[in-house]
Amino acid sequence: MPEDNDSATAGRRKVLGWIAAGTVVAAIGVEELVRRTADAPDGASALPPPPPEASHAHDGQSPSSPASASPSPSPEPSAPPRPWSDPAGWGGALPNPTAAVRIADHVVLDGDVTVGSLVIEASGSLTFAADRSVVLSSAGNVEVKGSLTLAPADAALHTLRFPNVDERRFQGGGMTLVPSDTGLWVTGAGYLRLDGAARTAWVRAAGALEAGATTVTLTTAPTGWRPGDELAITPTGAPDADGFSERYDLRTIAAISGSAVTLDGPLRHPHPRVATGGGVTVGAEVLNLTRNVRIEGTENGRAHVHLTSSRPSDVRHAALRWLGPRAPGKDQWNGKPLTEPVLGRYGLHFHMLGDTSRGTVVEGVVVRDTGSHAFVPHASHGITFRSCISHQTREDAYWWDGPLDTRTPQGPSDDITYDSCVASRTLYDPNPRGYRLTGFSLGAGTGGVARDCVAVGVQGANGASGYHWPETSEGVWTFERCLAHNNLENGIFVWLNAQHHHAVGQFVAYHNGGWGIEHGAYLNDFDYTGSVLYGNAGGGVALHALGRDKGTVLDGLLIDGAGQSDFAVSTMHHQLPGETVLVTRSRLMGYRKAGVAFRAVDGGAPEDVAVLDCEFGGADLWFDPALPEPKRIVLRRAGQSQAVEVHRDNSRTPTTATPGPRPVTTPQVTLHDAAARTARLT
Repeated sequence: MPEDNDSATAGRRKVLGWIAAGTVVAAIGVEELVRRTADAPDGASALPPPPPEASHAHDGQSPSSPASASPSPSPEPSAPPRPWSDPAGWGGALPNPTAAVRIADHVVLDGDVTVGSLVIEASGSLTFAADRSVVLSSAGNVEVKGSLTLAPADAALHTLRFPNVDERRFQGGGMTLVPSDTGLWVTGAGYLRLDGAARTAWVRAAGALEAGATTVTLTTAPTGWRPGDELAITPTGAPDADGFSERYDLRTIAAISGSAVTLDGPLRHPHPRVATGGGVTVGAEVLNLTRNVRIEGTENGRAHVHLTSSRPSDVRHAALRWLGPRAPGKDQWNGKPLTEPVLGRYGLHFHMLGDTSRGTVVEGVVVRDTGSHAFVPHASHGITFRSCISHQTREDAYWWDGPLDTRTPQGPSDDITYDSCVASRTLYDPNPRGYRLTGFSLGAGTGGVARDCVAVGVQGANGASGYHWPETSEGVWTFERCLAHNNLENGIFVWLNAQHHHAVGQFVAYHNGGWGIEHGAYLNDFDYTGSVLYGNAGGGVALHALGRDKGTVLDGLLIDGAGQSDFAVSTMHHQLPGETVLVTRSRLMGYRKAGVAFRAVDGGAPEDVAVLDCEFGGADLWFDPALPEPKRIVLRRAGQSQAVEVHRDNSRTPTTATPGPRPVTTPQVTLHDAAARTARLT
């Protein structure tokens, strides 16, 4: 099989990255200012206790997965925290803007400050004052060995900014802080609390939105939305329109009352409401990109967040922007040099934490305008991402490191949950090389869950998709009620020689530029059940793979081409002979030529497909004139008792087929119209 470009590139660069630098503070400026709590006993931890978890639920729904337990509380500090603005706490003079500052006691940031770099020692803590808006700007790294807390009141804004990042200096890789790689590092037993005001992450529009409109009515009144919040309204139009996957509107809230939102200007694009059938009628997702906790670089200098701490962090309702640095690559495109992501320097990166990350909850977090992967739980188990958004990020958005090559299995991340998360406008540089780019890379591990998620506006080239099961990276996922729409290529792309059985249930794909589902590689067993594929330009399902043991089953699908595609289902090249693929109890309609096309003409294994108890909205089967003699093609239309074997000249002879006749099943999919409810820590 062809090599995965992203994984191979990352793998080659990773080898050099393991030459790790020691934990060193960037020495920017000439000062190092240290204050220790005089009466703290030697060796005593002085971290403040983390707050307990809040409960979580969908709006109007029963609670979602249980909240994790907080880490064991540390002893209370023996002295009250001091204000940063008090010169006495710094020996009589405040740190100057180039100082390499170290904090070993407990400090409250009560005003805007600029430093050269910052280390919070294991005995120290820095807490942004909750009742005011403050900005900490750092020219160099911020390392948290103790505790860092940004938990503003609802009307306040806390910002950690890296204004002078030079991406050319980044080295990447390693387990420890690299002085040249400017960003936020949480190391040792450090505790990071980002705890902004709760906002409903996204809500769907209640109706069609016309170009020129200045108001949006939502399906439900969102929590926490305010005038000034930035919104991204996703594309929903059919794939026969130019730029169908890029027709976003970015607007600001001018006023809001309940579910009625007034925008700061008219919409540039229409955003139709789409009725796919199967109980699904959906409007555009309206994504709220604003949070009152912010970690950011600049548009021309991207930082990163890197966590290797043994103590679970709390990361909620934060906006992470201008992160994910890129480095000059070796290749060119149209005469211009290309860039590539810096290994290990991503938006939010949990790095090789193993079981110590269990119980971590990342909630209501936005990663946007980022040059690399957004959310990365690399070899880190038991992390729940709930109601998170990636928007306008490069590389696979929800991802962890792939294998070095196609012969090496990917390292697992177990018990990863994506609940009500959105991958929006995922990009690649340059786009024609974005093979297999994806919003959600469903990689190796056990216990993975992707539920109620949305992938929209994913760009890329052949094999790009909203959701990807990548080769040599087999993980068994619970995958249900997820949506993919207006992606440049596919809704789902599977390229996996699987050892396990996989199930995809209640999936909806509409208005994608390729297939609703493109299913490969050589041999595997997948069950696709109760799903709706509507108006995808390639068609509903493309079948590359044959079955390994029991065979892949498409059961109870509603595939409506909506006039966009020639076929509802089409076979492709079969690399190896395998077990029968079964298409059963499904409705195939809205296509231009035929319900099922047989197109495996390029020298692979012969066709082995059974189409049983399906309804057709026109011609049932179509055969490529160059198709070799199939192994076996069986057809039994819905309502008939007699199956027939169909030959490549479309002649038909009676045969038997199992299972026996069954009625067509119409899927009934219930998609949530708003993100899962989230809450602040208490």
